[in-house]
Amino acid sequence: MNNSFIKKATPHLIALGAILIVIAVYFMPMLGGKVLKQYDVLQWKATYQEIADFEQRTGERTFWTNSIFGGMPTYLIGASYKGNFTANISFYLSSVLKNPADTIFLLYICFYILLISFDVAPMLAIVGSLAFALSSFNFINLDAGHITKGNAIAFIPLVMAGINICLRKNRLLGAALTGIAVSFELAAGHVQITYYLIFIILAWVITEFIIAIKSGKLPHLLICGLYLAIAAAIGIGTNITGLLATEEYGKYSIRAKSELTKTVGGESNSANSSDGLDKDYALSWSNGVAEPFTLMIANFYGGASSGELSTSSESYKVLKENGIPNPKEAIKQLPVYWGDQPFTAGPIYYGSIIVFLFVFGMFLLKGSEKWWIFAVAMIAIFLSMGKNFMTFTDLFFNYFPLYNKFRSVTFILCIAQVMFPLLAILAIRDASNGTRKKEDILKALKYSMYVVGGICLVFAIIPGMFFDFTSLSDERMRQNFPALVDALVKDRESMLRIDAMRSLLFIAAAFGLIWYSLGEKLKKEYFIIALGLIVTIDLWQVDKRYLNDGDFEKKKAEAAVAKTPYDEVILQDKDPHYRVFNTTTDFDKDAITAYYHKSIGGYHGAKMRRYQELIEWQLGRNNMECVNMLNVKYFIVADSSNQKYVQQNPFTNGNAWFVKDYKIVNNADEEIVALNEDRSNPNAGFKSKQIAIIDKRFESEVKGLTIQYDTAASIVLTSYAPNKLAYQSNASSAQLAIFSEIYYDKGWDAYIDGQSVSHFRADYVLRAMAVPAGKHTIEFKFEPKTIVLGEKIALASSAILYGSLIIILGLSFFKSKKEKSTDQ
Repeated sequence: MNNSFIKKATPHLIALGAILIVIAVYFMPMLGGKVLKQYDVLQWKATYQEIADFEQRTGERTFWTNSIFGGMPTYLIGASYKGNFTANISFYLSSVLKNPADTIFLLYICFYILLISFDVAPMLAIVGSLAFALSSFNFINLDAGHITKGNAIAFIPLVMAGINICLRKNRLLGAALTGIAVSFELAAGHVQITYYLIFIILAWVITEFIIAIKSGKLPHLLICGLYLAIAAAIGIGTNITGLLATEEYGKYSIRAKSELTKTVGGESNSANSSDGLDKDYALSWSNGVAEPFTLMIANFYGGASSGELSTSSESYKVLKENGIPNPKEAIKQLPVYWGDQPFTAGPIYYGSIIVFLFVFGMFLLKGSEKWWIFAVAMIAIFLSMGKNFMTFTDLFFNYFPLYNKFRSVTFILCIAQVMFPLLAILAIRDASNGTRKKEDILKALKYSMYVVGGICLVFAIIPGMFFDFTSLSDERMRQNFPALVDALVKDRESMLRIDAMRSLLFIAAAFGLIWYSLGEKLKKEYFIIALGLIVTIDLWQVDKRYLNDGDFEKKKAEAAVAKTPYDEVILQDKDPHYRVFNTTTDFDKDAITAYYHKSIGGYHGAKMRRYQELIEWQLGRNNMECVNMLNVKYFIVADSSNQKYVQQNPFTNGNAWFVKDYKIVNNADEEIVALNEDRSNPNAGFKSKQIAIIDKRFESEVKGLTIQYDTAASIVLTSYAPNKLAYQSNASSAQLAIFSEIYYDKGWDAYIDGQSVSHFRADYVLRAMAVPAGKHTIEFKFEPKTIVLGEKIALASSAILYGSLIIILGLSFFKSKKEKSTDQ
């Protein structure tokens, strides 16, 4: 190994060492064998448990689970696909650095590569990469267990680095990196974050196109575009299996348009219906108009919904004066957040210094580069306001392709999270490399201080001039404890004042540091180290508010979810397939039940549209006929003291049954209403074991079927697996069978005595089939053809991607070696 190589590699090895030290110190409990408490990870484990058990027991894969919402595909739960080399590499990488350290490492390394591609010196790139990795959004995500989101954010700058290298340096190498980065980005498994990456690429492409036309370099741009398009297509191809499956399933999920024209209340559904999510649902998590100020003042809106106050707070004094037991514990979970979101785990904070340097970059940098970066950041900030800036939001929600498929619009701030430190570091790059005049730097520095420092100063001195620090939830509390609400208002104002002053001090420190460095009294290396320290301290302190040593626990040797007495009672039943209704929690917040049981509830952002409507129209109204048709054998209930126990349901329909008759309805509106119970008249209303409700689209399936109901007929489940069910039927005449399984025709195939037969939907969500007379074996197998096709494409794409990379690296190596020998 020659000295030249060592000299070139040393700065990058230092950068690697820097992040490893930061990770080791921040996640110190992990060195002691502890793991992070992540509730969403626990919910995922519960949802995934049936899949894991089946695959471990049989060695087979399943792309369907019955553990939540009666049954749904596993595509967005944890399906494993063959042929994607990137997914395998990601798995091995994550086994080296455990969660959550691996995500922070990826965030840092990918941003470091991006900055290096922009000719930022390695030492300064360390500062920018720490700023990106230590953004509070990353740590809030990790604390909650949003691992896929964090990893998807991490690969955004890597995709950008590939594009930049292709445009500015080496087409082949840049294209190869882009292909790999796109592959990793999609393998991270958070389509919403990947979708927002497109906003960056579009803004960048438009800017480059305008520049190319003006400069006469359009051919170069088009060639680079061709290289990048091919590379991106191959990267997408490696992940095509999941993408195709998700796209196919999306048409059946809550991300697709409802067939219903009326709401549960009887109003028209058209005003709140689109070909994506319902607008109210999609925009429920929207920033307030002033909430983006949290990007530079963390406690602008009080921090987390359930935040902690000190013993010097007004709330503590009021609690103590009113004799509230354990006031020190009570102040650890008070509703200090007063923004527009339903609740929040904490603010998105980029760092006061980074915001200051971002503005500094807008004043200092020349050319078009800053404008597309600024445009992306502003678009993200405005769109994060969602329902609070409907003029802008409606434009994207109604007309921008796929935008209405995603909820929690605040997530779009992940792209601004890339833009802010990028522009900030580019500003320091130009300010310190001699490409800008000293007077221009000083002027930009002063203007930035006036703008950003001035805003912080105003909020530190007179925040009450702009806000009243109340929230909608205060009214409920005021009815019982008005003094505490008044105290909370004072504490919220105090929190804003203190954090605004804190931000001002960090900004002043950065301002002074840059000013002093311009006098050439401070070496560039020392300046960058000092800047890196204050940037890290600023972000570190805020991050520790939301993810700290107290969030870790000893690793559990036993099951992820402890078995309760009522679980034990239910699990004594040896029936292979039945469902459980946990009445002690909401339908859509009940993932934990799925760890041991097949639940009619669950937790998922893309449940089936029709099942969601069944919840809203029937299950949520305690329609027992619909509960029974879902084969609910046990209820988990709670007594007056909130002690949970089990009740068995003697009226459950079982796994399958023959009905006496059927009713054809014209549309989804009639179908959902036909399931209504009539509690005033037990003999009226929907009777799930007697009649089937069938949409007229499936009328041909029962054409010619005259049911001569056979009281001696039987149909029973003989074997169960999540992806294969077998039944035995026996009847003297043709019958109409209803199966207590969720209908999804993009994968479920039906067979009678081994011969393929058709099946159809009945009772809004269930499967139905005309069964001929006699004894028969009926089977349902989940055989999604999309998976077979996708895995073939993924394998070919992976071979091309990584084969091309090996060839390109090989050619680069021999070219470099040849150039060295020529120089000698």
